[in-house]
Amino acid sequence: MHTDEIELGILSTILRRPDKAGEAFAALSPADFGTEAYREVFSAMERLHGKGAPIDAVTLEHELGETYKVIIRQMETIGIVDLSYYAAMLKDQRRMELIQPAALNVAYAETYTAAEEEMANLNSLFVDKKHLRIVSAMDAASTFCDRANETRPEYLRFGMARLDGILYVELGDMMIVGGYPSSGKTLLSLQMAAELAKKYRVGFFSLETSPSKLTDRLMCHLSRVPLKKIKDRDLGDADWLALTRAAEQLAALKLELIDAGGMTVRDIRALCLSRRYQVIFIDYLQLIAGGGKQSRYETVTQISQELHSLGRANGVTVIALAQLKRPEKEKGKPIPPSMADFRESGQIEQDADCALLVYPSDPNDYRSDRVLYVAKNKEGTRAKYELEFDGAVQTLTEKFKNYRETQAEIRRASRAVAAEKAAVGQVKFEELTDDNDELPF
Repeated sequence: MHTDEIELGILSTILRRPDKAGEAFAALSPADFGTEAYREVFSAMERLHGKGAPIDAVTLEHELGETYKVIIRQMETIGIVDLSYYAAMLKDQRRMELIQPAALNVAYAETYTAAEEEMANLNSLFVDKKHLRIVSAMDAASTFCDRANETRPEYLRFGMARLDGILYVELGDMMIVGGYPSSGKTLLSLQMAAELAKKYRVGFFSLETSPSKLTDRLMCHLSRVPLKKIKDRDLGDADWLALTRAAEQLAALKLELIDAGGMTVRDIRALCLSRRYQVIFIDYLQLIAGGGKQSRYETVTQISQELHSLGRANGVTVIALAQLKRPEKEKGKPIPPSMADFRESGQIEQDADCALLVYPSDPNDYRSDRVLYVAKNKEGTRAKYELEFDGAVQTLTEKFKNYRETQAEIRRASRAVAAEKAAVGQVKFEELTDDNDELPF
């Protein structure tokens, strides 16, 4: 198949199946298209997708002008292709078009040094990455100084003052929320999703709970109408008023709930890119469908790695929920969970930029308050404190710092001040050498 046929097939599929556009834009760039006209069409599609505009014959013609009318009409008649397969074919063919002349340059180089340089160029063509960035130490230092002079970067805010004070989560990071079954991880993530969706486009992929049940919990949380009353349809006038206001709040959120049962990471990635989500929640990681005849450990490991790559490559924050192993006991009492307790794969803790563990403060009482343990935090400190659990209205609230925590902070601050004073008052000695021109003797 000729390259121009592959290019036209890809463009036709994007036009006729706009829901697949994100998958194409993640795999390809305009430079992958050898035919100039097709390259311009692909660029126009990317611009429309970035603006949130529909990709169809009318918008493309408006974007490109009447000159491209014939190509657009041709695209409407071509059949739909497998984007992932065709994108790989196109990249391979485009790479071969560059590799062959580069290989000839190596073969006909006149000196060893020239051959070595041409070989380096040839090797670089085998790097299969859409957005490859190489930053020298000098550039890194210069860029850091520029960034340090800017205003404070934008970090995600989850609506919890203590948590927001220690987390520095940015778009593209991966966060893990671990917990035992019914420990409150879904409740915590829904609460976070509602807060983030005030600003970001959020997709909540649920692999075990239907969107209607998630909506019930969200409405309960936003309205403070007990979930039991909503389930029993035992609603008074005051309840209806609160629910009406909550419905207005929910409708204003940039939040979509996805019934994701049976989805693979590839499915999640394609939908995420087509819907242009900035933050995605996955409830929960171990339920994502795997492929092949791998062991459970290998499957979960691969899923975790692919989710991490999805976020990093596309600037999407991935917040994945994960089940913990059953708690071990010591002298008859359950041991609090740690990062080593993620079920089925230790890769989960490796891929996470930060990890939160949530579990009941009293293991024998599911109605007890919850402990929130920031077990991993690459960019900040770890912490552990309690959340007040109100199951009736599906809400977790940060507790005020207790006396012990407050006193510990005071002691740390006092030590820091004392150390600073000692540093200021300390006498410094400098060794004098014979070759010092400023000496008077």
